[in-house]
Formats: sequence, C-alpha cells, structure tokens
Amino acid sequence: MANNPITIRQNFKIGELDAESDSVLLDSCFIDSGYLKKLLDPHDNSSIVRGRTGAGKSALLHMVTTHAYKCRRLDPNDISIRFLEQSDIIAFFVALNVNLDMFYKILWRHILIMELLKLRHDIRSESDTNNFFTGIMNRLKKDEIKRKALEYFREWGDKFWIDTDAHLREITRKLERDTKASIGGELSGIALNAEYAKKLTEEQVLDVKKRATEVVSGLQIQKLNEILTLLADYSFDDPQKKYFIVIDQLDENWAENETRYKFIRALIEEIKVFRKIKNIKIIVALRLDLLRSVFNLTRGSGFQEEKYESYILDIKWTPEQLIELVQKRVSEVYRRQYTRENVKIQDIFPKPKGGPTGLTPLEYVIERTLLRPRDVLQYINECFSIALDRERISWGTIQKAESAYSLKRLRSLKEEWGDIYPSFEETIELLRNLPDKFSRTDITRSNIDAVITELSIQGTIDPCAVIANKMLNGESRETDVINEILLCVYNLGVVGFKISSLTPYKWSFRDSTPATKNEIKRASGMKIHKMLHSALDIRINPDRRFEKEKEESEDEEDNV
Repeated sequence: MANNPITIRQNFKIGELDAESDSVLLDSCFIDSGYLKKLLDPHDNSSIVRGRTGAGKSALLHMVTTHAYKCRRLDPNDISIRFLEQSDIIAFFVALNVNLDMFYKILWRHILIMELLKLRHDIRSESDTNNFFTGIMNRLKKDEIKRKALEYFREWGDKFWIDTDAHLREITRKLERDTKASIGGELSGIALNAEYAKKLTEEQVLDVKKRATEVVSGLQIQKLNEILTLLADYSFDDPQKKYFIVIDQLDENWAENETRYKFIRALIEEIKVFRKIKNIKIIVALRLDLLRSVFNLTRGSGFQEEKYESYILDIKWTPEQLIELVQKRVSEVYRRQYTRENVKIQDIFPKPKGGPTGLTPLEYVIERTLLRPRDVLQYINECFSIALDRERISWGTIQKAESAYSLKRLRSLKEEWGDIYPSFEETIELLRNLPDKFSRTDITRSNIDAVITELSIQGTIDPCAVIANKMLNGESRETDVINEILLCVYNLGVVGFKISSLTPYKWSFRDSTPATKNEIKRASGMKIHKMLHSALDIRINPDRRFEKEKEESEDEEDNV
C-alpha cells in the first residue's frame, strides 16, 4: 500500500452501528467466540443472549438465522401486544388484582407452538393446514389423548395459518367470554372493565376474583401441554433437523413498560418449558438492564434468579477480539472500495506512542470503550470522518475524534438507561470537572447542590431523584443521595471503584454481579471511565494520557 497511497473518501466507514444495516460486513467479518456453536446446539440450554447495547446480540442472532437448518424470526412489534393494554377484560382483571402470569404464558405458548408448526410443516395457507391435519391424524389413530389435543387446532379452523396477532385477539376474546360465563347471571350484560370493577362490593370482588382466577388458570392449558408432548414425539423427532425461533427487539417500544416486563418474563418461563422438545430452540436477545428490570419488577415470593443462569449466554469481548474485528473490517472495506491488497491496521494508523512497546492506536481506542463492538466501530468511524482526503490516520486525528465520540457515548448512555434512570442527564453532572481518579472529598459543593436541586424537581421514578426528594423532606441524608448517584454511574459503566488499595477496580461492564450500596459506601477509590473524559471535562495528568491501562494497587488508600 505504501507504493499506492489511497486517499480516505467521504462517508468511509468500517461498518454500521446496528446489525440490521451491517449485514454485508457482518457475514464476512464475524468473530466467533464459541457463542454461535452453543446457540445452534438444541441440547445446550443457552437461550437468552444477554449483553449491553452494542455488544453484538443482534449480530449473533443474525448468524443463527444464517446457519440454522430452519429458522423463523419473531418481531414483538408485529405481535401488537398493545391491544392487551386497551382490552376491557384485561383492565378489569388488573383492577381486581388478578394474577395474569398464566394468561401471558398461555399467549406465548400458543404463539410458539403455532410458529413452530408453520416452520416445521411449511404451513402458509388453508390448504397446507388441511394437509397437515390429515397427515398427523393418520399417525395418531391409536392415540386418543393426542387426537383430542389436536382438536385445539381444529377450533381455529381456517384461521390456523393467519397472523399471530389475530390469534392473540381471539384468545383474549375467549377469556372475556369464559369469564362472563363463569360469573353468571347477576353480572350478565354488564361491561367488564376497570370502571365497573370499582363499583363491586368487597364480597363481590372476592367472588369475581376467585372465578376470574379459575378462568385464567383453566385456559386450554391441559391441551397445550399435550400438544407439546405431541410435537416432541411426532413433529420434531428427527435429530438431523433442528428448528429455531429467534426473538429480537424486545427492548423496543412495543408495549408500555409494565406490560412489556410481564410479557418478557412469561416468555422466559416458556423458553424453559419448550426445552423438553429436543430438536428445537427458542432464542431471545435481551439487554442486560432490561433483563435486570424484568426480574426485579416481576419477582414473587421465593424467586431465585440463579435458576435462570443456565439459560443465559453472556456476550463479552476481550481487547484482542475487538482488535481482530477491526482488522477484519479494515481489510474487507479497503478491499471492496480501494484495493485488492491486504490492508492492515498499521498501514493506516500511526505508530505506538512511546516506541514499539508503547500504547498502540487501537489500545487507546479500546480503553475508551465498554469493550463492545459498537463503541469501537463508532470511534474508528469518527477517525475516518476527520481524516477525510488524507492517506492515514494520525494521533491528532484520533484525539480530535475522541471529542465527538465521547459526546455520542454520553448521549447513548442516556438513551440506553432512560427507563431505569430517566434523570441521568442531571445525575451525571455530579462528575463534571472531577479528576479522573477521585474520592468523595473531590466532589465540589457546587456540583452536589446543583445536582440535588435539579433532581428534586424532576418528578421521575429515577431512584436518584426519589432519594433527593427524600433528603429535602428530611427523610434521608446527603450522603445517601451521593451513594445512590455513585451506584447509578457505576451501573452505567461510567465509574469503577475499588474496596481497598490491594484490590483491582470493579467495573459493571466487566463484572456481571451487581454492586451493592454497601460496596459503594466502602469504596476506597473511584475512577471515571476514559470514554467520558472529554464529554465531562475530566481533569487528567497530560503525562498519563498515553499510558497503557493497568490495574493499580496503590500504596496509599484514598479517603472516600
């Protein structure tokens, strides 16, 4: 390449930031860390792909769809769950505090069974439906129980193969009909909705709630259980043919949070149920913070999160894997757009700072990420944008790109964690203009007062705003507010902490075990992540800017 210098063109990128727009490079530059093999093995329990935004969850699911024998992708946006939020009967049950967990599980069980059958038997029309029934009924001549289970499908008639959305609406209407039939004469003709629930006497509430709970629990569950056994024995009995359903976009705005959390929790429970069918697998992608919210807000008595660990596949990257990813993409994009030569990173990036063993450009970039492909791609793309019409990227270019990248990372954190920390924009200001390593005594009085004042007028469910209001009402202390804020910024990956001078810094993006408030209180030192140094005007020693990141064991303990 040295003999044929290439000028960097406008809009040159080594990839898009979302998997949907990056499919071409995704296929040719995929880095497999063993995750794909686990997901493609129906005998491996790994079914819930967990990771932070930009960790590569959607990319992994894309590769599953590419490599699977047969695969169907379900988009929650196509399932129109919002109609449940507008349903009078659901509002009626919610007003009576009827547990709808079983109802949500039945909805998912129906959806998944239908989609698996369509996938397995290529059911796309009423004619296909009839052929399926004829074939399987002939195989079940002597099995009366399973023949009766199939009547569940017969009830759908010509609707069997239509969109899932219509199925859910019909199941909900059946719930309403069965409830009215169970409640009986005295409430017949009455609209069962939230408003009517308010008019019931205490005695009526107890009676109606009991009957409604029985209706929900009895909704075709026995037939669906028989169908699962039937599928295992007759439809998915060939070990050479493996079928997959993948579900992504669960973090999008396809339902209000409360409904979404309950529906996702029901899906997780059904994933466990469907594991009894050996040659199929249901795979979902879930953001780490979303899964945490689902478990926290839907847990009942006796809930044990560790029971789900065997189903969870945590997506994590090493610096070496991220460098390999950049190398593959640089080579591929240059090959497609410029030259047939094998272009390497060192051909377009500057030499290490401090000699051959010093900090390389890619190490500098990766230290300013949360070890996720999206962060790295975003930073590198910024470098190419600034290096327009040049042949190489310089250290000056890398530092200029850091400013734009850092602001984008700050904005992305707000978007990623907005459901849990809606006041993040105010909270993060506590760290502005601090040194990169700090203690509580370094946090200025002006920062503390300004942040607490802003949080107290937010009126959000943000835990930092809630405790700030309590402090102003005399119900908590200022130190409690600061600890809550530090826990927040730790959870987001903005701050790391160490318990003693002899322990390494703990970071949320490296350690999947949540930190406790007690750990935050005992922290002996804190460090602000380099990705936000520019955006938050963090004070750093210029002599240390190009030092390689390492875990320090300081001799002197900071007083926090």
